[in-house]
Amino acid sequence: MISNSEKETYKIARKYCENLKGGEVVLLNGDLGSGKTTFVKGIAVFFNIKKEEIISPTFTIFNNYKIKNNKNIKNIIHIDAYRIENEEEFLETGALEYFYDKNTIVFIEWPENIKTFLGDTQKIINLKTLDNNKREIIIT
Repeated sequence: MISNSEKETYKIARKYCENLKGGEVVLLNGDLGSGKTTFVKGIAVFFNIKKEEIISPTFTIFNNYKIKNNKNIKNIIHIDAYRIENEEEFLETGALEYFYDKNTIVFIEWPENIKTFLGDTQKIINLKTLDNNKREIIIT
């Protein structure tokens, strides 16, 4: 899919949510500025979280957003593994306990930095910058 704006990326993300049931781990691949956090903001809007509340967890490593109006999904975990230097550092965050939890969806930016903890059941979203506002979004 091609997104020509932040608003279109939100729309693609919201459409993506229609198939999520809980327990998913979603890997977000892409260079800096490719729209990974913007995609998570679109997810948040779907679950009635204000997009302004979603910030990249670059320094906190992960953020937990509570879902109040969904009977199955109770948490959106947003991980930014960009600064993770080793396995122990990631384990210390406590984020691993949310992986594959049936009431949680986990979104991971820079998943290659924590690949040891990833099985083969995750979903993958590749984002690529085509120009200033245009992004290619490939969902597998």
